[in-house]
Amino acid sequence: MLIKITFQFIVLIFSMGNVSAQWFEPTEKEAERILISLSDGDSIDGSKLTMLKKLLTNYVDTNYTESNLGVNQRSIDSLSNHLTEYESELRNIATDSAFVLFNDWYLHLQNIFYEHLKQKFFSSPKQKVLFFSTSMSCYCTLKMSREQTVELLKFIAKNTDKYDYWVIDSYWYNDLQIKYETLFAPSVIVFDGNNKVMYRIEYEEKMLSLLEKFLSNEKN
Repeated sequence: MLIKITFQFIVLIFSMGNVSAQWFEPTEKEAERILISLSDGDSIDGSKLTMLKKLLTNYVDTNYTESNLGVNQRSIDSLSNHLTEYESELRNIATDSAFVLFNDWYLHLQNIFYEHLKQKFFSSPKQKVLFFSTSMSCYCTLKMSREQTVELLKFIAKNTDKYDYWVIDSYWYNDLQIKYETLFAPSVIVFDGNNKVMYRIEYEEKMLSLLEKFLSNEKN
């Protein structure tokens, strides 16, 4: 009887993990689509923000206590409130400002799910691209970080099956910067499937072209 109950408990925990993981991925992807669209100068579609709000609500509805993703309801509420504040500001700002502010929300999302994303990233058997952005720095660094975040997301969207990726707000989380001695933002580290560092790019305006060149040479 004990074995049966234990097995059922394990199945329950595993299924809860799947629900949480299945929730996060479409939320992250929707946020990235909005970020890319805004960077291209498009006006934000209100229905897209409604979709994000619905995804956040669904997370709370299916995760009554702190989830296996390491995120509690207070954190989700802060993310939801941030999105509501962003939506209210849209009426009075230009598209370029909307891009800047939504990038802040995107980094907020990444911050809240930092531990989950860290585990997911380093457990991937694929070649991986780690990007250090920042939410706090001088104007030039923030601008470069935002633009290169979008460049990377566009590149990954064209190569989804080849690479995994992770965008970190290094202002709040710098443990990996210290570990891998990459102390500038924006910066990129490329890992192989065994998490061995293959390549670094630190504070370089031509980041994407250098990254593409390196990855292209790796194929040959």
